[in-house]
Amino acid sequence: MKRIAIILCTLLIAALQLSAQIKTRNSRDSISINGIMFGYIYSIEQLKDALGEPSQINTHPADDYGYNHYIRFGGDLVVQMKDDPRENDPGITDFILNSPKYTLDFEGTKLKVGDSFEKVKNMPGYTSREKRYNGFYSIIFNNLMNDHSLQILFSQDEVIECISVAPRYY
Repeated sequence: MKRIAIILCTLLIAALQLSAQIKTRNSRDSISINGIMFGYIYSIEQLKDALGEPSQINTHPADDYGYNHYIRFGGDLVVQMKDDPRENDPGITDFILNSPKYTLDFEGTKLKVGDSFEKVKNMPGYTSREKRYNGFYSIIFNNLMNDHSLQILFSQDEVIECISVAPRYY
């Protein structure tokens, strides 16, 4: 009877741990895809439940603690995450959207590949855009030139081809 109680308690704790997301100092509740929020640490199973079955998972040791995970969902989405809160930049550190299959909720505005630049210009706090590397533009909000976390690749017709979200401080 004692063993059964211990096993049940262990299973309950394991289930709670799998379902819990871990908030980090990089967490931003205002940026998410299908409920997966930027900066939080999730289990691979949580990511599968929210985003579907990944086509590729690469895992390797992080700089100091835990592991880096590079998770690709076909040609549609890439999620990068460090799974230990003691790491320098823990949690989800990158969302890269390459198709309209997924919608990015960025500070109350829903963006997806195929949207026009006009939608970006109408986002609250939009100030300007600056061309960066490989044709990507950093979107500047409220004249905050130090946070280039939203980067977008536009076609010649000003249609979004790719969206990248990552903490970028210059």
